[in-house]
Amino acid sequence: MKQTFSFNGQMRPQDVRPHPHLYLPFTAPPRTTRINVSYTFDEPVIGDFGLGIGNEVGIGIFDPRGVGFLEDHGFRGWSGAARREFFLSPDEATPGYLRGPIFRGEWNVALEFVKIMESGVRYEVRVGLTVDDKDGGPGTVAASSIAREPAPARREPRKGGGWFKGDLHCHTVHSDGLNSVEEIARGAQERGLDFLAITDHNTNTHHEELARLSHLDILLIPGEEITTCWGHANMWGLRKWIDFRCTDAEAAQAVRRFVMQKGGLISVNHPKAVGPPWMFLNEGDFPCMEVWQAPWRWFNWESLERWEGFLRRGRRIVAVGGSDTHSIPPARSMHPHGLGQPTTWAYVPGPLTEENVLAAISQGHIFISEKPRGPQLHLSADADGDGRHEVIAGDAVPAKQGRPLALRVRCQGAVGRRLWLLADGEILSILSAERENFSHDFTIEAAPGRFVRAELREYRGALEQGESVLAMTNPIYVI
Repeated sequence: MKQTFSFNGQMRPQDVRPHPHLYLPFTAPPRTTRINVSYTFDEPVIGDFGLGIGNEVGIGIFDPRGVGFLEDHGFRGWSGAARREFFLSPDEATPGYLRGPIFRGEWNVALEFVKIMESGVRYEVRVGLTVDDKDGGPGTVAASSIAREPAPARREPRKGGGWFKGDLHCHTVHSDGLNSVEEIARGAQERGLDFLAITDHNTNTHHEELARLSHLDILLIPGEEITTCWGHANMWGLRKWIDFRCTDAEAAQAVRRFVMQKGGLISVNHPKAVGPPWMFLNEGDFPCMEVWQAPWRWFNWESLERWEGFLRRGRRIVAVGGSDTHSIPPARSMHPHGLGQPTTWAYVPGPLTEENVLAAISQGHIFISEKPRGPQLHLSADADGDGRHEVIAGDAVPAKQGRPLALRVRCQGAVGRRLWLLADGEILSILSAERENFSHDFTIEAAPGRFVRAELREYRGALEQGESVLAMTNPIYVI
């Protein structure tokens, strides 16, 4: 037996500020075995990533366990504006949605009005239910018993004690990407990456596939891009859905606290005009910031300046990079770059595990380079004056009155480029690298509150466009 529900209406910009979410309730009777949802809206944005003139309306669904903020009990999936229809059943579901029991009771289709033209937008939603009306047919309780394929044996983690390279930001068909999780994972492996965080928008349905692919020779880290109407943030390390329905800075703070209390890590994404930018007034409270997203020419100098401003105000925020890749061959190209552009390098002293990589990120033991093959840039310091440089980027050293701090920067792939040494946000010196492997020792006055970092740059294109950053370190701090 089939049952249908239809919803339609019109929304104006003033109707959805500051609350862009609309819930459309419908009731699933006992023995419902499948839910199909489709929707349309006027004048959708034509370009990829919601770029261009037009309307953007996202969609998802919650089951009878509830729609409360920061409560994931009822979440059953989200696809944003990436697709116009989806389905759920006990055994399978559209990517981005959770298969499982079709509980009887009130469900809610959720709409998010991301972008609305001044003329407003009309929407229409259609819900179709498949109900088994035969006596003795399967009920909702029986539907909760789902056979799962056993996951392949996990690979043994690689030994640590060195630098490992990865990408902390990419997408698959579970949100607005074009590749399967396996294609993205194998593509990252082919590019020589050691770890990869898959961060699909506002859903966690790809996490189950990460477990199935754990035998691959690449560390796969569960993530989610928390995609709000006022900015995006990446979450890493939790195997649960994280709510994205933030409408003010207080709600964004609640999400940050939730992730951190559960043992995950969270980063403000691409805080630049074309990011989209982070518009909540609390980005300085986040432990990490995506200072480099996609190729440098994509306005990453804006993110760098923003991050540098927080450093000058005493906020020790870790700079990370991510490609934000949405497609790789054989899928249609959605952008001119791929996985590992840029690459985040993490120093992992122990085995290459998810916990150790996230610990390295949280400690700032990170540098970023434009691609998996480099260049590499390492900053270290001799904290106690014994001639050994035991401190690396991200660490803090105590101030020694009257004694300078000895630092060393090492570059691989440096020839023909310029090394920038920066202290407290100001240029300390600029050196021309004449060798492929280049090392330079220098000192600064070790006063409390100071910080030092390094960049490798070169001119690309017109001189008036300035230099492109090819690699950059996190700071060493003096306390």
